[in-house]
Amino acid sequence: MLTNLKIESNLPKMNLFTGFYNRSFSNSIVKIPRFLKNNKIEASGYFLLIIFAGIMRFWDLGSRALHHDESLHAYFSWQLFAGNGYIHNPMMHGPLQFELNAALFYIFGVTDFTARSIYAAFGILLILCPLLLREKLGKLGCFIAAVLLAFSPAMLYFSRFARNDILMAVWTFALIAFLWRYLDSGKNKYLYGAAISLALSFSSKESTYFTVAIISIYLVLVLIHRNIYLIYKQNNIYGMTILNAFLRVNAILYQKLCKFRLFQNVSREATFLIVLWTTSLPLWAGFISIFQIAGSNLVLASEIGPNIGSPSGGGLVIAGILIAVCFLAGSIIGLRWNWKVWLKCALLFYIPWILFHTTFFDNINGIGSGLWQSLGYWIAQQGESRGNQPSYYYLLITLLYEFLPLSVSLAAVIYYFKKKEAFAKFLIFWCMATFLMYTIASEKMPWLLVHITLPMIVLSGKLLGDYLKNETILKWINLKNGLLILLTLSFIFFLWRLAFFGLDGNPGDLWMLALLIFGAILVLFGFGYLARVNPYKHCLKIVSVTLILILFGLTIRSGFIVTYKNGDTPVEMLVYTQTSPDVPQLAKLISTIGLKTGNTPTVDVDSTSGFQWPWAWYLRDIALAGYPQYGQHLPSSMLEQQVLIIHSQNKLAIQEPVKEKYGEGQRFRHRWWFPEHTYRDLSLKKIVISIFDRAAWIRAKDYFLYRDLDHKLSSEDAYVYFDDFEMRKFSLLELE
Repeated sequence: MLTNLKIESNLPKMNLFTGFYNRSFSNSIVKIPRFLKNNKIEASGYFLLIIFAGIMRFWDLGSRALHHDESLHAYFSWQLFAGNGYIHNPMMHGPLQFELNAALFYIFGVTDFTARSIYAAFGILLILCPLLLREKLGKLGCFIAAVLLAFSPAMLYFSRFARNDILMAVWTFALIAFLWRYLDSGKNKYLYGAAISLALSFSSKESTYFTVAIISIYLVLVLIHRNIYLIYKQNNIYGMTILNAFLRVNAILYQKLCKFRLFQNVSREATFLIVLWTTSLPLWAGFISIFQIAGSNLVLASEIGPNIGSPSGGGLVIAGILIAVCFLAGSIIGLRWNWKVWLKCALLFYIPWILFHTTFFDNINGIGSGLWQSLGYWIAQQGESRGNQPSYYYLLITLLYEFLPLSVSLAAVIYYFKKKEAFAKFLIFWCMATFLMYTIASEKMPWLLVHITLPMIVLSGKLLGDYLKNETILKWINLKNGLLILLTLSFIFFLWRLAFFGLDGNPGDLWMLALLIFGAILVLFGFGYLARVNPYKHCLKIVSVTLILILFGLTIRSGFIVTYKNGDTPVEMLVYTQTSPDVPQLAKLISTIGLKTGNTPTVDVDSTSGFQWPWAWYLRDIALAGYPQYGQHLPSSMLEQQVLIIHSQNKLAIQEPVKEKYGEGQRFRHRWWFPEHTYRDLSLKKIVISIFDRAAWIRAKDYFLYRDLDHKLSSEDAYVYFDDFEMRKFSLLELE
């Protein structure tokens, strides 16, 4: 299917959906010095955007309480920094973030601020990534994509969140950029760049498997479509019977496959697939554990115990054989294709991958866990359905936070439907495939919105750049355009007031209602008049841009509210389950008490329900902090501690033993979460009913704009006890 497809050939090349496969992407690389010299205004725009984005991402970065996952990542990074090493554990994804954080701790010290700094830095780096595709997106489209990445609520919030999803966004963008640069130029350096990006991506998170699958499916579909077209064009099968046509096509495909095995005239799409799969093939060996038979003695991916996802017994032998076979098969294919290029790609992939997974040879077992357990763990965990969210979860939070790129992406499907532009069609495919894959996957978490939003933002930049590429500011500054903008704003105002008329507690009067209706009709007549004296498409463009700017303003507002106002308050669906602000406040209080008394306090934290986190991070400098599990059997050392932090469900069990020494404990929220029952039982019937329920409009509006909830936040609480009266008195004053 992949032979006789020389790029230099004069044969027409088809894209995935329709039309000719047109490679118009320039062969040149964007040289930064030349870019700054020849595009001073554009460079100034990026400079100001980066400065502003840097302020947004680093401002007050350490103030928000560390989430459970953040504390894990920060704590084990600190352990590595302290010289205790790091053992790769797929439960916390790839090892790269821990090694980067440890390096940052070494340079800047260990604080909540530095624990999030690497993610903020990658959030800024992501804004520059569209420059890798500047020729494809266009100058304007590239800058628009950068602006949307800077102000996207999901990208902004998770650039200030110690999880590796923002790192993955950078590696994914780089991999996509190298793909399209190679398809255009055929230069091997882009294959080398792709190999490095792939290694960094696999070293960061297992969602790389989704990325590789999406790229592979697209390239395979392109190759199938193109070859079928060429077979049809070069062989007159029109008028043949269905059977004869089928046999003829299969015979030609077989001939092409035979030539492909000799790697003759391999196309660039096929070349990229070869590099993508032959280098990473051993990492896919663990996929076979999906066929593990429950209850059998052959364990390919353990579902329980400390090494979930690891093989054992006979499964260990099978795992070793499969990894060896995959590595051998990939090596043979790669060496037969182009041994010089493939060896370089393999080295650029495996050297960083091995260094990171072994923590620079400090944990040799990281090679085995990376090759098999990384994928095996998440296959074994699919039944857990972490998050346990409904199938429409991503649609819901996308509508709530990323409504702008979603709206523009939907418009892009229509805009590019009949256009012969392969890159735009790929972006549409990328958006749809990503949304579908993450929807099908059993684990649904708000931070995965980063992966879903990324292709939509790139597609939005592409569409808006193409739609407005011939426009200039001078062409827009005139009376007619100003009237169109004013009419658009007026029409939105009248529709808004009509939609919520009488729902604000005041019944209103008929004169006001009539005035609103009259105003809306008058605006429509105004639109009609301006459409007569202006081209229809121009009017539509003015109205569309006005609406987009309104949505952009709402996007900025949404991003700032979720990031700076409600960053650790789960009235936001993006915040999910979050550590309460009471925890860092109490941790600071314990440290302050130690300074006032001159002695480091001894602390017991009840580890029931995972309460060890984030306390292990906050109390990292207190060597006498312990994390026993309280309950029916109380630790013998309980009464020897100066501070006790006890899960609320164990309060009755310890109340009498500690009453005399510690007095009454003070309740505080350990973690709290969004009231998920408000959306879990949505159905098509309820949605249709709410459309005709104006009271439901008010509730939706109040939440969308003001995050007003009709339900209280749920929480899991704890009690803190101090063994000294003066400490108790001091703590009560501080916590109040």
